[in-house]
Amino acid sequence: MSYQGGRRAFDLEWVERWARRVNEDRVLPVTGRFFTARFVLGIDDTDYLCHVRKGRIEKISEGLEPSDLGYEFALRAPSSAWAKFSQKTPPPMFNDIWAMAHPLHKQLRIDGNTLPFWQNMRALTWMLALMREV
Repeated sequence: MSYQGGRRAFDLEWVERWARRVNEDRVLPVTGRFFTARFVLGIDDTDYLCHVRKGRIEKISEGLEPSDLGYEFALRAPSSAWAKFSQKTPPPMFNDIWAMAHPLHKQLRIDGNTLPFWQNMRALTWMLALMREV
């Protein structure tokens, strides 16, 4: 896990701050109104299960239990990649999830049922871009 400013970055506290920022956003209730899913945000070896309902993150839990295997999709990357992605102005190849997942770059892995991933792409990319404000 990386450290920023003397404390752990991308821990549960950081992910919860990101969720609060997502829920404060004024655009997501419109673009994400049909986005209801459970997805995993994977950072290094830690998985955070995000419960999204109508574009709002209702709950986040750290780690996966056997009963949590009903999530739709997972986005997993090392903390070094998320750190670059979440900068105010990300460097090339970290400006969006497509660049991070590019086969030549291979920083982000997208697993699971990609149908809800594609159906909610606009809201999801907006949510992830809000990491730059945390």
